[in-house]
Amino acid sequence: MKWVRISAILLITLSGCSTAEKPAGLVAFQSSRDGNFEIYVMNLDGTGQRRITNSPSNDISPSLSPDDTTLLFASDRSGNWEIYAVRTVGGEPHALTAGQGANSAPSWAMGGAKVLFVSTRDAINGELYLMNPDGSGVQRVTRDSLVKDTPVMTPDGHAILMTVTGHGRRGIASVALPGGQVRVLTSLDHDSMDPAPSADRARVAFASDREGRFQIYTMTVEGEDVRRLTADADDTGQPWWVPGQESLLFARRGQIFSMSTADRKETLLSFKGDSMPRCALW
Repeated sequence: MKWVRISAILLITLSGCSTAEKPAGLVAFQSSRDGNFEIYVMNLDGTGQRRITNSPSNDISPSLSPDDTTLLFASDRSGNWEIYAVRTVGGEPHALTAGQGANSAPSWAMGGAKVLFVSTRDAINGELYLMNPDGSGVQRVTRDSLVKDTPVMTPDGHAILMTVTGHGRRGIASVALPGGQVRVLTSLDHDSMDPAPSADRARVAFASDREGRFQIYTMTVEGEDVRRLTADADDTGQPWWVPGQESLLFARRGQIFSMSTADRKETLLSFKGDSMPRCALW
């Protein structure tokens, strides 16, 4: 199975923003409902769906700032994959990267003080970098031969989780901060991808085909105590925790669902070529 994705990016310092302007409890997602991939947002219950970006190119991999006011995403609108930021109330996206390799898979880090992303600027396999929300102060985090994707920092800022590719298989890996070595947590006998840490860092959700079709599993941040959450006949992936609630978001067949982790009841939120649901991590 091939999940379409490319990282979302954007973080700009907002001034003069009133409480009335701040949307609450948003879910960002990518959708091909209008022909190409664009970024959309909706409420946590699936209502209020609206388009944020509008480009003939592909805009993907959204990431919401902690206050729900700013979106990061990746786009090839300039002819090169770059990371952009845009406000959730709309407006013109602002590029955070420019012409140094392919830049993708952005996500907020350190409570919104940094942007985490993947770039090929120094290595063709793609390494992890951190930068300020305005695109300045770029710092390289990893130095190895593994291909990397979908990085996300744990809420406590102690580690980064990511999808890595080695020996033709994808796995979940972590790197301790600062200056740790990348450590693969899942077996490369099958594919595992798209890690999502819970707000309390107790569990990591991810997608894996270890039992056939891709389904959603959770494990500890050390890669132990693996538990399966979904059991559908179709591939299921791209999980994301809803902070403050015992529920997960995930994608299946161009649809986005939420699921209670207590009773595993699924609720359909959107169904128009939609994928990669993300809400604010903190």
